[in-house]
Amino acid sequence: MKRLRLAVVGTGHLGGIHARLAAANPHYELAAIVDPLANPRDALAAELKVPAHSDHRALIGRIDAAVIATPTRFHHAVAHDLIRAGVHLLIEKPITTTVTEADELVALAQHHHCVLQVGHVERFNPVLAAAADHIQSPKYIEARRYCGHSFRSTDISVVLDLMIHDLDLVLSMTSGPPMEVSALGATVLGPHTDVATARLVFADGCVANLSASRVSYQACREMQIWSARGFVGLDFATRTAKVVSPAEAVRQGEVKIEGLAPDARKQMQERLFTELLPLTTITVPERNALADEQTDFAESILTARAPRVTGLAGRDALAAAEAVVNSIVGHVWDGSNVGHISPSSDHRPAVLPGPHWGQSSGVPTPHRQAG
Repeated sequence: MKRLRLAVVGTGHLGGIHARLAAANPHYELAAIVDPLANPRDALAAELKVPAHSDHRALIGRIDAAVIATPTRFHHAVAHDLIRAGVHLLIEKPITTTVTEADELVALAQHHHCVLQVGHVERFNPVLAAAADHIQSPKYIEARRYCGHSFRSTDISVVLDLMIHDLDLVLSMTSGPPMEVSALGATVLGPHTDVATARLVFADGCVANLSASRVSYQACREMQIWSARGFVGLDFATRTAKVVSPAEAVRQGEVKIEGLAPDARKQMQERLFTELLPLTTITVPERNALADEQTDFAESILTARAPRVTGLAGRDALAAAEAVVNSIVGHVWDGSNVGHISPSSDHRPAVLPGPHWGQSSGVPTPHRQAG
């Protein structure tokens, strides 16, 4: 089997994980570690016994693929250089800081016939695949993603840090970009939004309510999905799904609950989740989703197929995130259009420059750099 020469650019927390996993993945020959900061770069390179470089451009002509795990603000510049050199890329989420930058990378990857994958790792959570048959044409989605502050990803807001996972998942289940977006957020530790909630309405009638916090004392990664086929509750942390599938009599409206005698009502309560709304619990074995993501990246290169999360999918998730960020900026906390964006935040700018991504999306909000 051909092994791909892979470099990892960025040696922060996630970059270190990527490097160690790639070193153990039979699809790859870990060719180099790249970071301008000498101490973490050299320590990781010594641990894995691979060359270390301070500049990604030193790798051009010497690698087939790379993982970009730098701070988000550097994604576009690093990716631009490597794609132009024909290097396949797995870029950690979010793909870039703006949709304009993402569009440039998507077009550039197409032109140079490079695989461009985005690291929305929750797509590789095994519980999602296990429950996939029960998730079709959802009409209401509710997601909660809470954690304590890691004091990483401080250059972006919680929308780009955490909520974007659920935005990507929702977009993968719906028919297109949101037609309406409303959101609000709060800055707690700053300088960017740490808590956010958003409501998205789609052309197919689906409504999604998402909330995210990185200053929560209790961790949570859950999603609830309602459709004509029933209900699915996903717990991404425990890899457990709860599925409620209405019985045929319920689907046909044949179950009558008005005027039930006390005994009949009790019997119906006792068999509610066994016969009328049968409940099934799906638990899947633990897998390393990041390792599966890396394998998908390699296989997409070697077999010339699209990865599970394409550059375009990453771009669309970022576009939805920008709409959420813009709505947060536009929210009036104190009854004044020039007041605070959120508690503990600076005053809103007098002008928000540039057109928004969403001419085709129907979201008439002004453009603001994500994060």
